[in-house]
Amino acid sequence: MNLTDCLAVALGGAAGCLSRYAMQQVPMLMAHKTWPTMAVNLLGCLLIGIAATIFDHREGPRFLRLLCITGFLGGFTTYSTFMLDTATMMRGGEGMKALFYLMASLAGGFVTFMAGYSATTKLIGRL
Repeated sequence: MNLTDCLAVALGGAAGCLSRYAMQQVPMLMAHKTWPTMAVNLLGCLLIGIAATIFDHREGPRFLRLLCITGFLGGFTTYSTFMLDTATMMRGGEGMKALFYLMASLAGGFVTFMAGYSATTKLIGRL
């Protein structure tokens, strides 16, 4: 890790976060609060599929991959990175590992969210 790498990730991440916020302001997506999230996650998956394929098949500067994938798409949605990791395991012949990772991440994410939600609700109730 060097300063150039850190700057690439930071600049890409800032642009990704701002882009996510902008997507949440699109009037036709604002009818229900879950639509912007789904739109961002699906678009992020499409974009990381395109970007990872391009970077895997073309030699380019490291900072550009960090800017686009780790930074921008990481700031836009980590869901896209989650799908890339799963697909990488599948392409590497680790189908069962990928399936476990996929299921454990989804179920684990929900369970840990609910644990945090429940604990915080109880804590707030006591205050």
